[in-house]
Amino acid sequence: MEQKIKLELELIDPDLVMQLCIAKAFEFKGKTKRNPTVGAALVKDGKILEIDAHREFGCEHAEINVLKKVGALAKGADLYVTLEPCATYGKTPPCVNAIINSGVKRVFIGVVDPNPLNIGKGIKVLRDKNIEVFLGFCKKACAELIEDFTKSILEKTTYNILKVAQSLDGRIATKTGDSKWITNASSREYAHYIRSTCDGILVGINTIMNDNPVLDIRLKGYEGFSPKKIVLDTFLKIDEKCKLIEFYSKDLIIFTGKHISQTKKNKLMDKGITIYESNVNEAGLINVKEVTKKLLELNILRVFIEGGAKVHGDFLDNNEVDYSYFFFAPIIIGGKSSISSVDGLGATQIQYAHKLINVHYRRFEDDFLIEGKLKDYSSYVLEKTESVSKLCSLV
Repeated sequence: MEQKIKLELELIDPDLVMQLCIAKAFEFKGKTKRNPTVGAALVKDGKILEIDAHREFGCEHAEINVLKKVGALAKGADLYVTLEPCATYGKTPPCVNAIINSGVKRVFIGVVDPNPLNIGKGIKVLRDKNIEVFLGFCKKACAELIEDFTKSILEKTTYNILKVAQSLDGRIATKTGDSKWITNASSREYAHYIRSTCDGILVGINTIMNDNPVLDIRLKGYEGFSPKKIVLDTFLKIDEKCKLIEFYSKDLIIFTGKHISQTKKNKLMDKGITIYESNVNEAGLINVKEVTKKLLELNILRVFIEGGAKVHGDFLDNNEVDYSYFFFAPIIIGGKSSISSVDGLGATQIQYAHKLINVHYRRFEDDFLIEGKLKDYSSYVLEKTESVSKLCSLV
């Protein structure tokens, strides 16, 4: 149960402040790359002075942003932050130094840093400087906010999000390959929003050849924001005149096999395209575990998987899907030769089928969406938070 702090002479609900920090942090999903998404607020005399977030990879963290904005007013204030402040040097100096120097009186934290090397370090530094620390506010939501970061720390791979738009009978295209559009405009707009929270959009070569997509974000306010475009292309069959190369060659990453035309590879690389030669499995598919590790090395944390059926199936078969969105349109395509949404080996028995947890349902006009996690990384953070909370201030 979350701690409830009764603040003297203040009419502030700590949980509400933390919820506002979480909401602010989520505005910048997809922009912080390998860094965790974090929100922070400063509260003084019953008023919220400032709320901000970590906005971009390599830039100042959420705590620093709010401290700089309020300046000297931070002295004697309470700092709220969704994640334990860092105590080590990275792209920026340790946040705990700035907190101590600001004169902040108390610090309210959602969850601890999931990095085994850093768990509790920031809290200890603050407490050693006689700053009161309270831990565990909105901890479930704070832990879920950084599940992508937690996975990257624990497994050294990307956080992979699968999106499927299909008919009621599980088809993503007719037998002739026609797939535009299965779901309605509202569903597609929401899918673009999900894209905007990711660092990279991944598809297979068949999707490029059949649909010639641009893989951009067509939402107001996101002009100029372009996640990396990632293509799995075993034999480097990509058409040099496709839209991805025409418009986004410098944002394009291609994973291919080792037996390809080096002439074509060099020609594509001259256009600014990044190409990696990878191992291929018996089915002729790129090794997705190699892909996810390499993408994390490139500071790509959240990968949005959008097609096609072979790619969907291979990521599921390799247990590399962390979250999924399945959009259903109220149509039935039918036909033995129409294209199903998930290919691959699949489960041999129902008990081995991939099961979603924390399932949510939404409607988009006549379409509906089923979404949920296939893996849970928040429980690790919650467990560590509970252990460290014994060291923090009691009320």
